[in-house]
Amino acid sequence: MYRIKHLILIVSLTLFSVAIISPLASVAQSVGLVDELEEFHPEKGNVSISQDTLVSQLLNKYYVKNASQPGMQGFRIRIFFDLGQQSRTSSLDVMDEFMENFPGIAVYRTYDSPYYKVSVGDFRTRDEAMKLHKKIKREYPKAFIVPEWINFPRLD
Repeated sequence: MYRIKHLILIVSLTLFSVAIISPLASVAQSVGLVDELEEFHPEKGNVSISQDTLVSQLLNKYYVKNASQPGMQGFRIRIFFDLGQQSRTSSLDVMDEFMENFPGIAVYRTYDSPYYKVSVGDFRTRDEAMKLHKKIKREYPKAFIVPEWINFPRLD
């Protein structure tokens, strides 16, 4: 019974990987994640992985994608959003002011044509962002919470 379940799982994973990897196989980079896991380490033991090469390619592609874009989906607070001739200078002023008033909180300035944006914080949840939003609401009444790709927040 165990072998049948195991075989069904392997077949399912193989079909899934073929469906996803086929278009990506030409651009897949060989990182060797599975090879790295199978290396012998006297103090740690031995790992042996038996799988289709397409599964290895899928894992390598996933590894490369995650390594090239570290971080996670989360939330930030947008404290400035403007366009116009003075928006670049204004965004720098807002950044400086925020860093002076709230040291230790990450500040990010982006340009998404034609808008300059200043966002603050790296929050995993909207609730975490709301705590800071309440603190800064008086100084930045137009501030609002936005979903963004964030840096990994510190785990204190």
